[in-house]
Amino acid sequence: MIDTRVATTVAVASLLGLGVIALTTTDMLSHDAHHDHEHGHGDTHASAEQLDNQALVVPVPVPEQAEMALIKVGWELFNDPNLSSNNAVSCASCHNLSTNGAEITPVSHGVGGAGDRNSLTVFNASLNYRFFWDGRSNTLTKQLDGPIHAPAEMDSSWEDIHRYVEASTRYQGLFNAAGLEISDFNIKHALVTFQEQLLTPNSPFDRYLKGEMNAMNDKAKAGWEDFQSLGCVNCHQGENIGGSIMQRFGYYQATDKPLSEIRDHDTGRHKFTNKEVDKYIFRVASLRNVADTAPYFHDGQTQTLEEAINIMANIQLGRELEPQTVDNLVAFLHALSAPRPAILEVLENE
Repeated sequence: MIDTRVATTVAVASLLGLGVIALTTTDMLSHDAHHDHEHGHGDTHASAEQLDNQALVVPVPVPEQAEMALIKVGWELFNDPNLSSNNAVSCASCHNLSTNGAEITPVSHGVGGAGDRNSLTVFNASLNYRFFWDGRSNTLTKQLDGPIHAPAEMDSSWEDIHRYVEASTRYQGLFNAAGLEISDFNIKHALVTFQEQLLTPNSPFDRYLKGEMNAMNDKAKAGWEDFQSLGCVNCHQGENIGGSIMQRFGYYQATDKPLSEIRDHDTGRHKFTNKEVDKYIFRVASLRNVADTAPYFHDGQTQTLEEAINIMANIQLGRELEPQTVDNLVAFLHALSAPRPAILEVLENE
């Protein structure tokens, strides 16, 4: 096992386009080694620091097998607008399964109209340790309560959903085929099981980590080196290259204005806990498929990776990056894109 030592000290992680800045954590993770050598940038004698950094990031796994009948129940529920109070908003309304698992608008729109945060992709979400931008849930099952109950999102309840599903002959057949009775627990279980299938393995970067040295071009390889040397890997780590740590948004400021005036008035986790110490603390988001999930940051105000990278360099590192470094990082981030989850094509063609 490789000890992944998620950074215990201050500030160095570059969060490149996803709205949170690194500070401290004592999170400890452990992953199986994936080709401990052959990860260097064309160097068969990689330094100890390079090997240590590369141990922080591992490929997306293939989804664990689950009963197809149960996955179908989750698929139907995920796409069903009748789960909302106005019968018009489904999970898929804010997490477009035909594209990037998120949406292209700056903020989500639900029963109550426009929300105040950008929709995070549901692809690879099961690999996260924390959910929502403020990290208020730590399991997919607990996360479900958020959009279901929120007046601005689905404005519903499990009691109402249970009543609707139980009265539906379609769902009666689906649950029967899965060998399950209709209950709140099994409705949630089906939704979670479906989402656990939404993994995107085999990106060029993952193939590179597994030893396929030509999977990334030279610019992307240089971007991976920059990603490590700038410290981005300290917080964007693990299978999802993010999603497990809560960090502060903004340590360096380009103007005398407070951060809330520069970006918006979202105080992050503070809105949930009302604790001063949580002001501007957000979850480090996954960089998987990040080139496909614009707009960026919690407020959805940034449209390009180039702009996002420069913002992060300015307000996190307090520096300007060379144009070539930005280009390299963009190329690396594109190498984190993979095809849509394979299960979706199966379900769409049935």
